[in-house]
Amino acid sequence: MENQSARSSLSPARSSISLSDPLSQRLRRILRACLAIGILLPLAACGFKPLYAERANGTAITTQMSNIDVKGPETRVGRAIKYNLLDRLGSSGGGGAAYRVEFTPSVYQEDVAIQQDADVTRNNVVVVVPFKLVDTATDKTIFKSVSRSRSSYNRVDSEFANIVAARDAEKRTSQAIADDIKQQLGIYFDRRLSEQAARSN
Repeated sequence: MENQSARSSLSPARSSISLSDPLSQRLRRILRACLAIGILLPLAACGFKPLYAERANGTAITTQMSNIDVKGPETRVGRAIKYNLLDRLGSSGGGGAAYRVEFTPSVYQEDVAIQQDADVTRNNVVVVVPFKLVDTATDKTIFKSVSRSRSSYNRVDSEFANIVAARDAEKRTSQAIADDIKQQLGIYFDRRLSEQAARSN
């Protein structure tokens, strides 16, 4: 009997700490913050930056990118990428620009859903774009990279509807390519300006 009484006297102590207790809630918040810091510190050590992190060189990067002309093939996808990119760079293009982006897109389609009767019901439009940044004063390539994007569309019995859907997919991939090239150029100019600032100090 004494043992049962002793056990029962301990039970309130075990249940006295509730998850709704303010102290417990503070402890949980602190633990979550420590966990987040523990995850982010290794990423910071590897040079990770959030995609939309505000850069110290932000204004200078914007100025550099607004001074870029864009040159691509006079195809439907080539024109779409060119004008989307000029719009994102805030550039009017033209021969007096300090830099020039040159690109050569490759466009192809992938069958991604094939029925047993061999009918294709879904396609991918894939666009691969090697590009380079040229210093127009020296005509030398100062940066080279590749951008890739794909977009899917459903195939139906109407061939006209399939053509419209494929062109809409091309439009989406062209916009994604322009966004990616702009981002890569921004990273390049940020790194270049940081290196120039380090050398001058």
